[in-house]
Amino acid sequence: MSAWTLRSFSQGIGEQAIKDQLKANTDELMARGGFGSPTIFVDKTEMYFGNDRMPLIREALLRLKARAA
Repeated sequence: MSAWTLRSFSQGIGEQAIKDQLKANTDELMARGGFGSPTIFVDKTEMYFGNDRMPLIREALLRLKARAA
C-alpha cells in the first residue's frame, strides 16, 4: 500500500460522513439478511457470501447482461 493510500485511508476513517455511510451500509446489509463480509448482492435480490462465490457471481452477472441485451 502506498504512503498516499495509507494516509488517505487513515484520514478518511476519522470523517463522520464515512462513519455514517459505513453504519448505513451495515444496517442495510443486516436488514437484507447479510451476515458478514464480503456479502455481494446481484440484481438486488441474489445474495452471495464469501470470496469463494466469485465464480457464481460472475455467472449471475453474465445472465443479467444477457437478459439486458
